[in-house]
Amino acid sequence: MKKMVIEPMRPEELGEASAVLGKAFSTSPMPVAAWGGGVHRTELLMRPSLKLLPGQPFVAKDNGQIVGVMKMVEWPDCQPSPLKMFSLMPVMLKELRGSTLRTMKWMPEWGRRDPRKPHWHFGPFGVLPERQGQGIGSQLLTYFCQRVDDVGGAAYLETDKPVNVKLYQRFGFVVTSEAKVLGQPNWFMWREAKAK
Repeated sequence: MKKMVIEPMRPEELGEASAVLGKAFSTSPMPVAAWGGGVHRTELLMRPSLKLLPGQPFVAKDNGQIVGVMKMVEWPDCQPSPLKMFSLMPVMLKELRGSTLRTMKWMPEWGRRDPRKPHWHFGPFGVLPERQGQGIGSQLLTYFCQRVDDVGGAAYLETDKPVNVKLYQRFGFVVTSEAKVLGQPNWFMWREAKAK
């Protein structure tokens, strides 16, 4: 497995990182159910998550090219405030074009399941489809878990893919609940804090 360079996303990398997430999420069940899928639309809707919402995005690079992206957000900032959501409305209304109601059902469903105790929220997280299965996601997860463990923190995430559940379980996450959101199965996972 080739070792990737993992580092904080720089502002000038926003476009490339958003494109990676757009490709990674364009066929995922929740974006398809909410937004209809498609690389370009998904990319446009991922951009505000990286740029405007709290948290630190990280990128995995291979020879200078971004091949994977993850974001980590410390509680309680992992759920956007009503003011922050209001500030995103112009972008959402412009880009969602008919998908606003589905998105407004999806996000609160995930938000109400977010633990009300200290943790680090993992996501969004994606690897270029043509680079999946090469250990890039595992390297990003290892990086995330090490950072969280260094501060003695717990972690939380949501996923809409059964294959991801198995990946996250390898890193110590356990399923705490399951639910259908917009008709799609979703898994909510927790990782206990490790002793420093």
